[in-house]
Amino acid sequence: MPVTAPKRSSRKAAKADVVGLLSRGGEGRVALLRYCVMSMTPEPVFLFLVQEYRFRPTPPGALALYDVFCAPGAVARVRSPAGLAPRDMRLTAATAFLRRQWIERSPEHPEDRVHVWTTVPHRDLFDRVAVALTQDPRGALAALARRYDPTCAPDGNLPGGKMNAVQRHFVEHVWQPVARPMLVAAGFWQISGIG
Repeated sequence: MPVTAPKRSSRKAAKADVVGLLSRGGEGRVALLRYCVMSMTPEPVFLFLVQEYRFRPTPPGALALYDVFCAPGAVARVRSPAGLAPRDMRLTAATAFLRRQWIERSPEHPEDRVHVWTTVPHRDLFDRVAVALTQDPRGALAALARRYDPTCAPDGNLPGGKMNAVQRHFVEHVWQPVARPMLVAAGFWQISGIG
């Protein structure tokens, strides 16, 4: 009797609509953002904050987004080789200009600093990176869409239902004490309960 290979299901696994979840809001977005922090997948968190930034582009917000997600060596750097340095230096140059503006307008004594900005950053400052993230068929968002189940709790999407040691270290020693406070201080208060 010949041995036959088991039949494969013709049904394809459903892909999560990550961008849709971020846009719609509600509990689905909160669960996705919590999962992304726990799984060390910062790209959707970045995309959510870029949407918020577009409504109120401020120099502190631009610098916080750059420092947390886009700078070389950033604590939660997004994986977007086409949109970030060293391949694309435009975002680096724009944020360096904003940072120089702040430094040039600061008195010698740190306690007397006055935040005077002569330029409001463009609301589309981070759009090039966001587009690169959403259009990369092999990028982090595409991989997340294949593995994330919006019907499960955030920790239910993790292998074994809990964070591994590296993920726990990221949440407890990078996200909570460093990244999240920087973002909240820059005006992204919506992120204060995530992670």
